[in-house]
Parts: sequence; C-alpha cells; structure tokens
Amino acid sequence: MNGKVYVAGLSNEEFASRFLVIPFPFADVVQSTSVEIFHGNHGRLETNSPIRTFTTHEIAGHANLLASYTCTPLVKIPTDELKPGAKIKGVTVAELGAGNTPLDMIIYTKGGKDYLLMTNTRYGLMKVELEKVGTIDGITARVGGTAGLPFEKIANPNGVVQMSRLDKDHALVLVKGSDNKHNLETIELP
Repeated sequence: MNGKVYVAGLSNEEFASRFLVIPFPFADVVQSTSVEIFHGNHGRLETNSPIRTFTTHEIAGHANLLASYTCTPLVKIPTDELKPGAKIKGVTVAELGAGNTPLDMIIYTKGGKDYLLMTNTRYGLMKVELEKVGTIDGITARVGGTAGLPFEKIANPNGVVQMSRLDKDHALVLVKGSDNKHNLETIELP
C-alpha cells in the first residue's frame, strides 16, 4: 500500500506482536512496531498474539490495517502509528468467536456499503459490516462469545482456505473438499 510492504510477525521480546513497514523497492533495514491488543475472549491485554491475516482499508480518509488474530479478534490499526520502535495499541472492533483461526480476508463494496469477508477454521465464511468500523468503541472487557461489529455467517461454499477478489462482484476461492483435494472456484460476493 502506498509504496510500502506491511509484514506481520512475532519477536522474542515482551511486546511480541510486530508489524514491519518496508519501503518498496527494498533498500534499508527496517525496525518493527510493537502492537498490543485487548483480546475480549481472553479478557486481557496481549502483546504476543499472532496476527493470522490482515488487509488494508481506508477509514475516514486514513489508511488502516484490519488484522485478525487467533481466536478471531478483529483489530483496527492506523498505519500512521506504525513507526520504527514504537509500541502501539490496536483497537479491537470485533470478537468473532473463540477456538477459531482466521485464514484469509478481503474487503469489497456491495450496495454502497463496505464489507470484510473472512474465512476461518471453525465458522466458514463470515461477512462483517464495516459501516461503523471508524466510530465503534473498542472492546475493552471480557466477551463470552461474539461482540463488536455485526457479522453474518455464510454457509456456502464450505472449506474455503484462501481467497482473493476477482472483480467488484466476485471472489476467487480455494476450497478444500472432503477428499482433501483443493478446488479453485469463483463465487459471487455475498
């Protein structure tokens, strides 16, 4: 995004969750930014949760990362806060269900509204409404189940392990079948 590559990772330091922002084309060694989040299902601030997937999204004219962690808290991180050596706190905008691992996500517009479509290991596809992502209060207390931005579970296709936007109305998805073979399919964005 904007001539920079964003990389999520972990370190062995106290603030383990990290983002690297690397200018492209690659030239200099880059320091990372430490990221802390509130994990509603765990009921605490965390610095070592691994980011599983993330994407970029403009909110009120500002670039943000929407990142999903294991157990699926969805976190908003303004890219202008990602400074070398900084320690920042992401805003948890949704808890999407415990015992779950996010696999991939895309953002699209339908009917004049923005949505995030996420695939995960437990609930299949989830369609998250992003209308209030810039104004919602962050989750700061224990959550038993789900909370924050509203979402809808999409039943089919089941077994999506990876996806990418194909065009404004369709996504290309990699679906794991019951025979453990993978099929490449095109779906209409819900």
